[in-house]
Amino acid sequence: MGSFQVLLMQYINKHKLLQAGDKVLVGCSGGIDSMVLLYFLNSIKAQLGISVATVHVDHMLRGEESHKDRLFTEEKAKQWGIECFSRAIPIPAILEEKGGNKQQLCRTERYSYFLEVMEQTGATKFATAHHADDQLETILMSGVRGSLQDGSFGMLASRPFGGGQLIRPQLAVVKEQIAAYAKAQGISYREDSSNAEAAYTRNRLRQKVLPLLKEENNNVSQNFVELAEDMQQDQQFLQDLAEQKLKQIMRVENEQIILSAKSFRVEAYALQKRMVLLLLNYLYNPKQVPLTRQLTEQMREMMQSSSGTVFLHLPQNYIAIRQYDTVFLSRQSQQIVTGLTSINITADWTPVYHGRQYKVMPTVRQEQTGNATTWYFQAPENASFFLRSRKPGDRILLTGMNHPKNCLV
Repeated sequence: MGSFQVLLMQYINKHKLLQAGDKVLVGCSGGIDSMVLLYFLNSIKAQLGISVATVHVDHMLRGEESHKDRLFTEEKAKQWGIECFSRAIPIPAILEEKGGNKQQLCRTERYSYFLEVMEQTGATKFATAHHADDQLETILMSGVRGSLQDGSFGMLASRPFGGGQLIRPQLAVVKEQIAAYAKAQGISYREDSSNAEAAYTRNRLRQKVLPLLKEENNNVSQNFVELAEDMQQDQQFLQDLAEQKLKQIMRVENEQIILSAKSFRVEAYALQKRMVLLLLNYLYNPKQVPLTRQLTEQMREMMQSSSGTVFLHLPQNYIAIRQYDTVFLSRQSQQIVTGLTSINITADWTPVYHGRQYKVMPTVRQEQTGNATTWYFQAPENASFFLRSRKPGDRILLTGMNHPKNCLV
């Protein structure tokens, strides 16, 4: 199985994943992928001048089966002369007490323990066993969920993790090559019964979609690994350029971010999207405030003009105000925010607003109902309506008007 070893070593060298003196902690479930990675790294540790340890988490979701996975991993590590750290985390009990998404909770708790062990051991690298087929599945899942536009485009070969780096050496190979190496080296492993459950999107893609793609081209997974690397390099270039451009057009004064709408909109659309996300990242921790596509697009749209005044209310009492060409981003006091707050108008009656209630109806002639007044608008189906009081600088442009005028009422 020289080809397996050659491919991994080429990938490790190409991406500079390991250096002499590294302390490598390998995440090991007891399954074939992680057992092969642990065995391989342990077999080359003297050649590379690295040390290897492993860490295992029992999520306690499969009872005796997952407990045996833990015992198996500990025993194999001992047999191979590898220091092993392991912990049982009561995911069912945590879910019952706090609720939440099971898979996300497992990942959060698992990686929290990994970080703890990294710090405890002084590990510089944390290695996971993701391979080329996993990369293809990840990209397909992002496409299905509509999150490819977020810019990550698959898993990175390495990324910062704790005080070191998370690395994925096995992105160089596919499942078949891992299985062949395990057979040739006599590496035993445990099968996770949940990997066959069709309830998970990844499993359905693995069982139904990947075989069809490989019928068309058996190298499809490797092709997507290369595509991901190219896309990630392009994304990084655009991100760096967006940061550079944003620094040139913005300034911070008295805890306000100030920039020119004209300077913003002369940049390419690809940079505008990234500049908006950078602006929002100045204000928020993305893990605490979801930066939705709707929010970023609203921010981008408000800077496509330099006429009039536009207000955009943001989460956590922040507000974006464009007064003609100048855009201000700042946090408002609760009193000011209350005075400026707008209300969304939907198909349901709004709360009472200045003594009245409002709702949106389809564009058909309505029967007169009580003392209700009806306005008719021609607007796209996905149009959003909101109501607020007039603000200084507001302008109005109606059909038949050549130029916008100040709003007086």
